[in-house]
Amino acid sequence: MHSTLILPLEIEEIILNLLAEDDNNHSALKACSLVCQAFLPICRKHIFESIFISNYLYHPGLRSDYAFQRLLYHSPDITPYIRKLDYSLGCLELRSHFPSFSGRSSIPFQDSFNRISRLEFLTVRFDDELGFGWIHHPVRPALLHLLHLPTLIHFNVIDCSNFMLSDLIPCVNLKYLRIGSHTTWAAETTFPAALHKHPPIQLKEFVADRTPGDVVTHIFAARRTDGQPLVDFGSLSKITMNITRPGTYRTSQQLFRGCQNLTDVTIYLWYRHRYVTLSLADMLRPSLQTLKHIVVYFDIYDIDEDPLIGIPSELEDMRARNIIETVTIGVFIRTDKDCRRGDEWGRLDEVLTTPGWFSLKRVSLTINVSSCLRYDNNLEMALRKLPETQFPRLSTSNSLSFYFEVTTTFTNL
Repeated sequence: MHSTLILPLEIEEIILNLLAEDDNNHSALKACSLVCQAFLPICRKHIFESIFISNYLYHPGLRSDYAFQRLLYHSPDITPYIRKLDYSLGCLELRSHFPSFSGRSSIPFQDSFNRISRLEFLTVRFDDELGFGWIHHPVRPALLHLLHLPTLIHFNVIDCSNFMLSDLIPCVNLKYLRIGSHTTWAAETTFPAALHKHPPIQLKEFVADRTPGDVVTHIFAARRTDGQPLVDFGSLSKITMNITRPGTYRTSQQLFRGCQNLTDVTIYLWYRHRYVTLSLADMLRPSLQTLKHIVVYFDIYDIDEDPLIGIPSELEDMRARNIIETVTIGVFIRTDKDCRRGDEWGRLDEVLTTPGWFSLKRVSLTINVSSCLRYDNNLEMALRKLPETQFPRLSTSNSLSFYFEVTTTFTNL
């Protein structure tokens, strides 16, 4: 309906934008969109900004891909408002669209994706029971349309087999890339020359989340036929590496050494007993003049291990040559395992309270004890005394904040 605005539209837009921050289900915005015609585009901007499509748990007649298709068919003018799409691709819709899996190369709701023109965030999750993989998947053409939009800055791919690196080349404005768990790459010896008109991707943030080592290796080593890298990791400011295999560890060392502008580094070291000791100082040395935040999580298997896996010595090697503001360490004691409780912990207190940490503001140390058949809490009680026995200077420092916590997780066999 039409109405006369009491306040200038710019002010009312600010009010509606503030309302959207706390309107999780958009009920208030939906009501406001009916007040007057001028409110409709402002409310639609928030209501249709994020679309989540998942068919894993839905009855075929109630699936969200059909709902999305109907929505765009009846209201095609909402497509410019869609900025984020999270698409969980199950095999259910493929079975319903492809009873015999032959004679068709597209599925109906691909047209819905092709109407989207201003997408900024794309997440794709695969449940590929039918074995299509990325290369032969019927939805791939529609996903490539979204992936290659010049507005796309964020791409997250999870559980995808045989992803083609060459499909990333046209992503000229991509800034965030997350390679999720169980994602593998297709073997490509060369990339099409026609794609070389695009410059290397200038990522700002890269996340490798529990991916096989060869995935990180391939994307780091990928070179186009013109000799330029597929991804320019030298532009990275934030990186998260989930290191679970020796191959990932070796590649991550090379990757970090090629970065000169990192500000935030997060490293997960799982199953660390399978590969060599972490060389944190060596890996981060090229970025010491820009690095501000370090996060390291790792697990402990045996009481004979150094409970801090040599991190204090690595930090000592970085002292007086950094602008690090926060250091976060997470220790996970494996189920029913033990760990040392003495002076090995105190090395962290000694190193981080020695002059040379001119920018350090916060140190966080969390310890999680996993328990299944442990019949006492002696380990937890001893660890909770560490601030008094091993971290006296960090605990009483007036120049930085020290956070310490011991938690217990109970697991089943």
